[in-house]
Amino acid sequence: MTDANAKGTGSIVTKHDNGMDSRRTLLNPSTGGPAHRLVKNVARGHGVIAIAIATIASFVAMGAFIVALGLFITHVLEHGSTGVWDHHVSQWFDRHRTGDWNRITGDVTNMADTFEVAGVAAVVTIVLLFRRWGRHAFLLVAGLLIELSVFLMANKIVARPRPAVSHLGGTPSTYSFPSGHTAATVVLYGGIAVIVTVATRRQWLGIMMWAIAVLLAVSVGLSRVYRGEHYPTDVLAGLLLGIGSLFAGVFIIRVAGVNRSTKSDSAEKQSSAADNCQLDEASQ
Repeated sequence: MTDANAKGTGSIVTKHDNGMDSRRTLLNPSTGGPAHRLVKNVARGHGVIAIAIATIASFVAMGAFIVALGLFITHVLEHGSTGVWDHHVSQWFDRHRTGDWNRITGDVTNMADTFEVAGVAAVVTIVLLFRRWGRHAFLLVAGLLIELSVFLMANKIVARPRPAVSHLGGTPSTYSFPSGHTAATVVLYGGIAVIVTVATRRQWLGIMMWAIAVLLAVSVGLSRVYRGEHYPTDVLAGLLLGIGSLFAGVFIIRVAGVNRSTKSDSAEKQSSAADNCQLDEASQ
């Protein structure tokens, strides 16, 4: 069974022919690629074990990078020009707030709250499952799982205090580094952009979704700094965490598709061999 049913132009694409461009196969494992090698050489063909290894490895790699970055910022850069810039930007926004921008940034930051992100991700995942798009539907779940787990670990270890300025709205009980709102926005809307890019033949639709994802990520990051919740470097770290988690989600989905891809290739080879045999018999 394929991951989805083709519904015509602009619908989810399921036909895997030689003419399909790389956009259509973004979430599918390539023969001999990292996902394929992990399943065959490390997990010995066990799909569930391979997914677990991919998830744990992604968490460890991203966690180590973000923690190291946070400690470098707070123990080295904090005492130099970067630290001065961090504090200066936070104080500048604090001095230049207006009623209109307070309202706008409040609306923008609310879009990236945990409940809203989880709600949008759940709706998109359910819709894709109803469209029978199989494992691809879990891209957002995988990416957000990595993002949240790495965020909680890095936030606790780095333990960077929030900027010493007045804060607008409710302040979470977590620390300042990294910006979880920014990271979650990148994973959620970047993941939706990936899905749209793969699912449609309309290139303009994918480009538009990527533009929306970038705009939302930048807007959320700026809003968090404006409202006194994060330093600029916290937001930059959140962007990196979001991008890394999205890549991890794509890799996990590819790993989950290795056995299916192998079976599909095997079925195609058997079908081709049967056709060749029939041709040979007909020619005799």
